[in-house]
Amino acid sequence: MRLKDKNAIITAASHGIGRAIALAFASEGANLVVTFNSDEAAARELVNQLQAKGARAHAEQLDGANVACAGALVERAERFLGSIDILVNNIGVTTRTPFMDVTADEYTYVLDVNLKFPFFLLQRVARHMASREIRGSVINVSSISAYKAISKMAHYQCSKAGLSMLTKSTAYELAPLGIRVNTLSPGLTATQGNRNQWEDHPALWKERGKDIPLGRTGLPTDHASAAVFLASEEASWLTGCDLVIDGGESTI
Repeated sequence: MRLKDKNAIITAASHGIGRAIALAFASEGANLVVTFNSDEAAARELVNQLQAKGARAHAEQLDGANVACAGALVERAERFLGSIDILVNNIGVTTRTPFMDVTADEYTYVLDVNLKFPFFLLQRVARHMASREIRGSVINVSSISAYKAISKMAHYQCSKAGLSMLTKSTAYELAPLGIRVNTLSPGLTATQGNRNQWEDHPALWKERGKDIPLGRTGLPTDHASAAVFLASEEASWLTGCDLVIDGGESTI
């Protein structure tokens, strides 16, 4: 129960890494507001599972391309939870387009969801924490794509590199307030989004796993326990850190 009576917002939690983190947080005693984009059924199922673990839980639909939704989300979370101790900025989109073909609209959409929205959601949550003298924890979910070049993802990688730098900037600035900010950077993980990209190429997906030193692609649960650690008092002297969980891929 390392997060007993802590209140958390987790964005994009209906599937994948966000869902695994939400379930792990609930198992550790946290109450949660989770967000979803379009799959309301999956969000309702998640809330039921969280409540079965003893958590107070609520799901909010969220348009990550609309930064105005950040303030509304925090206001609703304040009403439901009372206070916010933890933010997991997990929202993100991926498109695979050759650099020469990326349009201004596609670039703007990816940067808005992956960087602009997390920036202003963090700002809004930090104001809440500061006003109540909450020594909170923020986890930005980035990617090893922030460091390792991959074809057809220049716009996505720029957004994740910016998110990783946002962690360092805000960790430094918010430290006097007792607010910790860290990054969780997953490697290639079997999320729904990744499966949608690779579902017609299962042999290629398996081959990608062989290129990872530990011999497999990641699972959402591989990241959940790390998120619990970063959110807990066990990491009370840890801020500005980028915790890379990639089976060793970034060592290549």
